Amino acid sequence: MSGAPLPIVCMAFGEPHPMTDIYIERLHGMLKRHCKRPFELHCYTDVDRPLPAGVIRQDCSGWTELDRPGMRRTTRKIGLFNPAYVPFEEFLYLDLSLVIRRDMEELLSFCFGHPADLVIVPNWHYDGFNSSVMRIRRGGLKQIYDSFVAGETYKQKVLGDQDFVHGVVTAHGLRDRVALFPVHVIVSFKKTVRLGRQNPAEGRQRIANATIVKFHGEPKMHEAFGLWYRLTKVRLKELVRGHWSPVIPIDELRRQWTGEIAH
Repeated sequence: MSGAPLPIVCMAFGEPHPMTDIYIERLHGMLKRHCKRPFELHCYTDVDRPLPAGVIRQDCSGWTELDRPGMRRTTRKIGLFNPAYVPFEEFLYLDLSLVIRRDMEELLSFCFGHPADLVIVPNWHYDGFNSSVMRIRRGGLKQIYDSFVAGETYKQKVLGDQDFVHGVVTAHGLRDRVALFPVHVIVSFKKTVRLGRQNPAEGRQRIANATIVKFHGEPKMHEAFGLWYRLTKVRLKELVRGHWSPVIPIDELRRQWTGEIAH
């Protein structure tokens, strides 16, 4: 990969929607501010959609073998493990629903310097993976794709890609080929908000140490950064517990996402 731009991949599914377009544009903007390495953002999408200048469209409309009744549309992420679908020798995958809040070099050095075929986020709720950020090495874990296409099933708390990936890795004895990001690098917004109510110092520190804050489930960023949510769901609950200074810097996260923050 030396000398070539770093391949970074995101995915967008379904008919074009103004909010999805905003999320793609803002991910690209955060990468331009916080990824100091030359990079290219590739958006894998199943429909033709308007993309910001500099974002490369990749077609995943033909990945229909990854559609399974009852499974989330994001299950198509499993196609990222098929070397016939993604040509990069290794690449970084990012969900759209996250905020990059500082220089990415710590994250990039860790995952691209690690010998594992997959570097992934540990699940915040139970023993498993969260697939919001992954460094994938081409072909190294094609077993994940092959297992899905072969019809394998596993017990899943969430019917989507990440519990399936964990199921394959566990069942096929592939754990030594998977590494986990350090827990401080990528944190859950919801978990940190709840932590901050009980332990404000630790909540503040968790955000301060994080490179990426992931918004999983509800709310997503455009909801969490609205004035009503910030006041009623976060700030009011902090005040009730006697935390006079804000614990979770929602305004800073909002400005990172929108690009309003000073470079």
